[in-house]
Amino acid sequence: MSLLLLLFAPGLFAIYWLIRLQICLSRMRYLVDAYGMDRKKLQKLKCPQLKTLRQSIDQLRQKNDAYALEALVKPYRA
Repeated sequence: MSLLLLLFAPGLFAIYWLIRLQICLSRMRYLVDAYGMDRKKLQKLKCPQLKTLRQSIDQLRQKNDAYALEALVKPYRA
């Protein structure tokens, strides 16, 4: 049984890593499509930073604070 675990562990780890990569790329794609952000500027950010950026954008959208939203998005625009 432990031999099977050793054989399948790298495959499971690769699947887990690919899923996390796709989630991160999906977040970046959403920000590029919805807000016109530059993909190269967003590639400098790590995945948790993209997550917090999107969460703060969503919070500002719920508050209807257009000026703060524009100030947050402006450095990442093309």
